[in-house]
Amino acid sequence: MLKLFVLSIQSALPLCLALAILLASRAYSPKERRIVARWTGAASAIGLILAGLIAYLRLNSKLIDVPTFNAYVGPVTFLAIALFLVAVWIFGGRDLHDIDQGWRHRFLTVTALAAIVAAGVFYGFTYFFNTSGIVPMGSSILDSESLLRLAGYALGTILVIVAAWGYVVSAARVPWYIRTAVTTIVFAAMVMPRAILLYQQFATRQILPRSSTIFSWVLWIQRNEAATQLTLAILIAVPGIIALWTHSRGPFANPAEVRARKADQISRRKFVSLSVVGSALFVGALTVGKARADYVPELSAIEPSTVDGDWVTVSRELVSDGHLHRFAYTAEDSTEVRFIVIQKNESAFGTGLDACEICGNSGYYEDKGKVICRECDVMMNIQTIGFVGGCNPIPLDYEIAGDTLRFSVEELESHTSIFKS
Repeated sequence: MLKLFVLSIQSALPLCLALAILLASRAYSPKERRIVARWTGAASAIGLILAGLIAYLRLNSKLIDVPTFNAYVGPVTFLAIALFLVAVWIFGGRDLHDIDQGWRHRFLTVTALAAIVAAGVFYGFTYFFNTSGIVPMGSSILDSESLLRLAGYALGTILVIVAAWGYVVSAARVPWYIRTAVTTIVFAAMVMPRAILLYQQFATRQILPRSSTIFSWVLWIQRNEAATQLTLAILIAVPGIIALWTHSRGPFANPAEVRARKADQISRRKFVSLSVVGSALFVGALTVGKARADYVPELSAIEPSTVDGDWVTVSRELVSDGHLHRFAYTAEDSTEVRFIVIQKNESAFGTGLDACEICGNSGYYEDKGKVICRECDVMMNIQTIGFVGGCNPIPLDYEIAGDTLRFSVEELESHTSIFKS
């Protein structure tokens, strides 16, 4: 759940923040509200549906190549955002909903709608693509693990949407030049890292000239990807903090203005609290949460076993404590074939390779009495270990011989290919 929560924040933050800013920047007169709403709905639907479709094709076919997708959609998105920022600066502090709409209003609305489509496709692709991690391989959406992951992904998305809403409400209350400057910084934090990586992609294909400076930036971005995400998380709180300190301070002509000023101040405090809490939550999720979610447990040490002719034997007493035990057999080609044993009941043991057909030889570890796949975090039903299916260990036959368990050398030798990679 934690991993999908962090992943949803990483992918939803640029998407939702970009769309929230663009939606809040459309200019239209009161009588044009409905038609602009229709155009906005169409632009949003086109962008997100295309993003979902492309992500689906990427996950289920070979029709979509991610570098090619970035090469075509990336420049269009960056251009659309750049034109929108130009329109915002030209628009200045004018009223978005003035009855007399001029060319600046039209320019701003058109560029905002175009950027909604482009950003929806470009950033939406990553968001929808990451939903593939919700359902583990071999499971269904109705399994408890899948539902927990879905809950984590949905919770992260909802929190980002709320924070993006708080951002645009707070931004509307600050002077236009501050709002525009912060908006420019936000989009720069979204675009610049992706644009630099795209430049390197074009340079590698010899479409653009190579640059050692750009290459050093690429290395920095690849090593510090979290820094750009943290920048967005911190910027969410900026408009709310500025809005709290730029409220009207009087003098007020009558008590009604005083009451209005108090109500506005209370509202600003609520939104600054929302934005600061949201920003702190995202920073925590992208640092501590991500470190915890990405933590890969070490496999337990290999325990002693004995090769006796055609058999590998392990002590029955050693594996009769209900915990996971790991053993290894060195094959004729020097490949280490790992296998695990865990007692299921008084007379039966769960045995299998320390690998599965889905996740390969990543191995399993025990946590609080549960056996968990190290690669995909799926929790095993101990009673099913030794049977084919899902992320279960590849079954391995055993025999009980007195006070030992015996495993066939021939069978272990047949599995060397799994552990060679």
